[in-house]
Amino acid sequence: MDWIRLSDVMEPVEFDVEVVALTLDLGYHYAVLVDPVRLHLGVSPTKHGHSLQGAFPYRASLPCSRCLKPVVLSGEASFLLEYQPAAMAPAEEEVEAGPDAPEIVYYQEDRITFQSLVAQQMYLEVPEKVLCGESCRGLCPRCGADLNQGDCPCPPDTDPRWDHLTRLTSPQ
Repeated sequence: MDWIRLSDVMEPVEFDVEVVALTLDLGYHYAVLVDPVRLHLGVSPTKHGHSLQGAFPYRASLPCSRCLKPVVLSGEASFLLEYQPAAMAPAEEEVEAGPDAPEIVYYQEDRITFQSLVAQQMYLEVPEKVLCGESCRGLCPRCGADLNQGDCPCPPDTDPRWDHLTRLTSPQ
């Protein structure tokens, strides 16, 4: 089973499903699931729609933000969502909810794929910048050498506006 139709859920049900392949386009890089995700999902009808509560452990591979080497990120994602028909969406005004209130998601179609549900939660879980280590020096912006392997042959950058000061300190 790859999806669930909310209109078919008349009483609380629970699912254990596996999402095998998932690649997230994060705009600046990609995140790829290393292992299949085992999603535990509970779906319950509510007064205005359906409540979805779930959790899954994950391991995703992302490039280091400095040197581009693969980094495996592990974690546990959990969520509580309230799915309501789009017709119930409030007009343009903000609706404030408490910290324990579920996030409300308005839908057009009442069919939810497990892969899209996991992808939405992974977008929230993956940090913007991932490092292979705190001491990562990254890549040389000129030649692309991995500075973690050693210094590159590029001369250091100097700002020509400071050239007059070097003449003051150097012997004539």
